[in-house]
Amino acid sequence: MNESLQPENFLKLISKYLPDMLWAKDLDGNYLYANDCICKNLLMADPKEVIGKNDVFFAKREREKHPENKQWHTFGELCSNSDLIVLDEMKPMIFEEFGNIKGELVYLEVHKAPLHDETGKLIGTIGSGRDITAQVMLKKKNKKLVYYDQLTSLPNRQKILSDILEKTPTACAIFNIDEFKEVNDFFGTTNADKILQEIADWFLKLDFTTYRIDGDEFAILYYEDIPIDKIRHNIENILSLFEEEMFHIEEEHIHIRFSVGIAKEKENLLTKTDIAVHYAKENKIKIAVYEENANIEKKYKQNIAIATSIREALIDNRIVCYYQPIMNLETLKIDKYETLVRMIDKNNEIIPPLDFLNIAKKTKLYSHITKEVIHQACNTFKNSDKSFSINLSIDDIKDSSTVQEIIKTIIKTKTSNRIIFEILESEGIENYDEVVNFITQIKSIGAKIAIDDFGTGYSNFEHILKLNVDYIKIDGSLIKNIDKNEKHRIIVETIVDFAKKVEAKTVAEFVFDENIFNIVKKIGVNFSQGYYTGKPSSSI
Repeated sequence: MNESLQPENFLKLISKYLPDMLWAKDLDGNYLYANDCICKNLLMADPKEVIGKNDVFFAKREREKHPENKQWHTFGELCSNSDLIVLDEMKPMIFEEFGNIKGELVYLEVHKAPLHDETGKLIGTIGSGRDITAQVMLKKKNKKLVYYDQLTSLPNRQKILSDILEKTPTACAIFNIDEFKEVNDFFGTTNADKILQEIADWFLKLDFTTYRIDGDEFAILYYEDIPIDKIRHNIENILSLFEEEMFHIEEEHIHIRFSVGIAKEKENLLTKTDIAVHYAKENKIKIAVYEENANIEKKYKQNIAIATSIREALIDNRIVCYYQPIMNLETLKIDKYETLVRMIDKNNEIIPPLDFLNIAKKTKLYSHITKEVIHQACNTFKNSDKSFSINLSIDDIKDSSTVQEIIKTIIKTKTSNRIIFEILESEGIENYDEVVNFITQIKSIGAKIAIDDFGTGYSNFEHILKLNVDYIKIDGSLIKNIDKNEKHRIIVETIVDFAKKVEAKTVAEFVFDENIFNIVKKIGVNFSQGYYTGKPSSSI
């Protein structure tokens, strides 16, 4: 048998070339044996000089070589004494921050066991060590990705949930930036991100651990049992200090404001704080405190339930169209219809739009409803000679996929010359550029435009001229009292006169009895819509 293949030689080769560190020490911590790996990578010594010396010797020697480098740490300084502990079995232990030859920090996984002689007497310890720096650093990096916001470096929503679970804080406050979407849209995401970083830096000056839990939301936790009034006062002071801050975007100076929600609850702390801050934003108040008896949570649960009902109704084809007749006051014939959306619940009850559309607008469901209405109405009227109108919100107009679906459907059903799109006057004026672009695009294929609810609020004749509308629908609040309120009658007469001059047709909404019908007809309104003319129906 080849001498190099003898078992004892195998052990020497394994010990010499194994990437793991191997050693044996006596009861005083002096080396009895050390393989090449530990000598080269940890002790920075020749194997021949290691025997009989301990870790402290090599630690001091390396420190003297590198007095300026504070990163130097050694195996011996951290765990040489633990070698004297008698272990009943092999147990892994991880020691951190060891110095290697480059003066970098490394992590080792260390296994140790007792060493006995032939008689069974304890004479020292044996050990092995493996460099697990890459694994540890990857774990730390992944933890940072999971628990820390990449833009601001603040702990994130996942981290606050973990801290609430482990540390049981007594209260929480969430700061939501008011109208941050507008800042983002106006100045761009790069500048908006810069502001978020500056806000994060400002929060770091406080004596709180601050979390960034959403795009425009920051949170802090309280751990002392402080009365809610004092917490509110503390938040007021924070807001007062923050309002003095000025943020700079190039040469522009802008102020940032917060809406704040506070909750002091033992269960579902973050959820209830979320509810409070949403309540503050919806009601346009600076600070809202969650109160169990205020039924705020119940309201949000109802909203969630309605959103679920809308989603199920879309899947089950229970979003349906009703059509209300519009009478031509010259011919006294029905030649137009307004499309009105309804939802049928699981009990076959009809749910009016006021009960579900606002919630749909706050979810991603609204565009699906619009597309369903477009599809149903266009297919209903594709074989009819009647005109029909469909209400569009500014959200529909700004949604390119909805606009493309509208164009595709009306071309496919050949209804482009009979469809009228109704746009709320206030939305048209507030989003002028988007609306003008939509009107230009839709009229180029033959569709018409109506301004809805004209006569109140923003009413501006100049905008009607610029928008080039085909119909002006006079707001029902003017029509329903026209027989009793002379001022309302004068306003309606003015609108009708203006419409004739710009060659637009007028529609009177809310005509519910014969008296009102006769008055609007006499004034010269072109079309009448209301219960007197005809109620909405699922068929035409």
